[in-house]
Amino acid sequence: MDDIVKKVINTIDRQALIAEGDKVLVAFSGGPDSVALLHILHSLQNEFEFKLAAVYIDHKLRPRAAKREARFCKEFCLNYLIPFSYEEIDIPNLSKNDKTGIEETARVYRYRTLDRIASDQNFTRIAVGHHRDDRAETILFNMLRGSGRMGVTGMPPQRGKIIRPLFDISRLEIADYLEEHGLKYMIDRSNLSRKFTRNRIRRKIIPVMKREVTEAAVDNIIRFSEIIADEEKFLGNMTSVIYDKTVSLTPGGKIRLDLTNKLEYDVWLKRRLVFKILAEAGFIDMEFAEIDRLTKLIDGKRQTRVSIREGFSAELAGESLYVYRPGAEIGRQEVTLPGKCRLDYPRVCICFEYVDKIDVKEIETGQGKIAYIDTGKLQGALFLSGIEPGARFHPFGRPGSKKVGDFLTDRKYPRPLRDELPVLYDGQGIVWLAGLEIDHRVRVEQDTGKILKVEIGKD
Repeated sequence: MDDIVKKVINTIDRQALIAEGDKVLVAFSGGPDSVALLHILHSLQNEFEFKLAAVYIDHKLRPRAAKREARFCKEFCLNYLIPFSYEEIDIPNLSKNDKTGIEETARVYRYRTLDRIASDQNFTRIAVGHHRDDRAETILFNMLRGSGRMGVTGMPPQRGKIIRPLFDISRLEIADYLEEHGLKYMIDRSNLSRKFTRNRIRRKIIPVMKREVTEAAVDNIIRFSEIIADEEKFLGNMTSVIYDKTVSLTPGGKIRLDLTNKLEYDVWLKRRLVFKILAEAGFIDMEFAEIDRLTKLIDGKRQTRVSIREGFSAELAGESLYVYRPGAEIGRQEVTLPGKCRLDYPRVCICFEYVDKIDVKEIETGQGKIAYIDTGKLQGALFLSGIEPGARFHPFGRPGSKKVGDFLTDRKYPRPLRDELPVLYDGQGIVWLAGLEIDHRVRVEQDTGKILKVEIGKD
């Protein structure tokens, strides 16, 4: 058995990358790294008892070359009886629409595509060809863009479904393996271009470091990263304790950070909380500038809202920071009495039931999760929806009507949560701002006959 294969087996065992019964999808570009990866995994199928398939992703950056690569990948897989598929991503257009660089866009959408395929076809693992030299290049790349300690820990052997079986293998070892087994591969000419930052690091900076500083430059970079990674585990555990106490999801899926005790947080902790929140939102490889902007937002310096990548926003409201993608709406949903009404956004259930006559003194307001309504004062059918533009209502016990927006501002209701506020309407207008206040016109009085009890969250 080849030494490289033994090292891959050791990595798989040590990092628990593949288990019996797994379905492994290989991101197969036809380049030397992915050819070696697919060939090695194919040779290990019987030993680890997993299923294997490969996918080629055309980024629409090199039309002619992509056709040749896809044809090569398909023929390679046919030769080894490995299931093969082909996917396309229009990176140039996506880069233009998202206003992000080609490298960044390709990386983000490549992983999204792999994740979608894995979900659709029940793959439990996604294997990529990153090796030891890639790890060193990534560490340098992150250092040069100022990503901080978390960035220099480099890429992990596993993140979610993504696994890196070549994690401990060098580029030279891969080249030797390909030559020994007579394996052909494709050369991506874009990997030779110095237009891309990573290529300049690979082809210019690291060779200079090896020649002018030490031949062990890559090993030393990796060792530095591993030392930092061990320290990061300790700091990460400390962060997780605070995170679990202060971060929650709203019913509408917004990430909320409680800032009640923010003055006790050192800047390193704030940055780590921000990093963990962005990771929860689905961001990969965050830049320090992004983390720093949100950290300053927490401190309330100048701004109360900033835009993030991919349509997300972060907004400071009261003693909370919200991270979310704006634009969600509560769709209109008819109400059947009595009964339950479940909303998909926000994920809440509102229960409607008739109750016997109750003491009016116990119903001084419509605040809270329960409200009581005089059904005799309702006009037409009831329905739930969001806040309509310019909507007004007459708050319970107040002298007159008021704009809903002004009412929410007076109540210091967080602006980011206003699109999550279900509103109960009838034919005349607002009946109840769920959890906040009923309209004065539907209040229960001593002579009320039929009473409707409305409750949030009872399922």
